[in-house]
Amino acid sequence: MEVFLQTTALVLIGVILLLVLRQNRETATLLSLAVCAIVCIAVTSILSPVLDFLGEIRRLGDLDQEFLIILLKCAGIGFISELAALLCSDAGEGALAKAVQILANATVLLLSLPLLRQMLSILEEVLGQL
Repeated sequence: MEVFLQTTALVLIGVILLLVLRQNRETATLLSLAVCAIVCIAVTSILSPVLDFLGEIRRLGDLDQEFLIILLKCAGIGFISELAALLCSDAGEGALAKAVQILANATVLLLSLPLLRQMLSILEEVLGQL
């Protein structure tokens, strides 16, 4: 909770500085990027216990680690692409923001192929037993 409050305070200070620097667009964009990087570091520390818990679930359920890694990669792609798209939008590049989102969707689909193949294999197995 402390990390959340500290990071939120930093973001609010960043917003105030961005309002002051609005005239200098390049500096404001760099400041926004720096604050976003700090938020990403905070997110990593906040999610660390969640990752540990998912590891416990994997061990207890004897789940394949590959599938958990795919899930985590997809979540990371979602976080990063959302942040990148917002930064592009703030910089006035709406088309680039959409391009980042499309790229993220395609990457998530590509990462999901092993899961889809596994589902297809299970479906073939079930249908073969009928």
